[in-house]
Amino acid sequence: MINCKLYKTLLCFYFILFLSFLSGCGYQSLLNENSKKFSIKSFNIEGNKRLGQILKTHFISSKNKSNNLILDINARKNRSIAHKDSTGKTIEYNLKVSFDLTATESVSRKKILSKTFALDGKYKVSDLYLDTLNREKKIINELTEAIAGQILIDLSLAYEEK
Repeated sequence: MINCKLYKTLLCFYFILFLSFLSGCGYQSLLNENSKKFSIKSFNIEGNKRLGQILKTHFISSKNKSNNLILDINARKNRSIAHKDSTGKTIEYNLKVSFDLTATESVSRKKILSKTFALDGKYKVSDLYLDTLNREKKIINELTEAIAGQILIDLSLAYEEK
């Protein structure tokens, strides 16, 4: 019984010690609004316009930053059959979403970032076609949100290196 109390006390002490070290390390998130050293002035979307607009909604426009960027985006979506049953009926689709992105400073026309971002996901076919479409839209939104986060991190890192 005494060993159990001592163990819990030591565990609590180490946890508090860990939290104090973590709070004093100077950690700052890359994606917070105060650390962003750029703003996005405009978007030029090619390819799948709907997909490009979904990506655009994930960017918060912050004004009064010194580095205004122009993003050229070529959006693509590729849906393929992942699995079929023994009768040849489709059971599952594979969806790949990709964006070719080029970020250019609006004043100096200097290219900051040029990269292709791509993710894929799978979704099952439903008995109702509308449910299948809703699953596809949900996967598209999730993949696009993840890619938007990757883009923000890469842009933040590009300005950290300067």
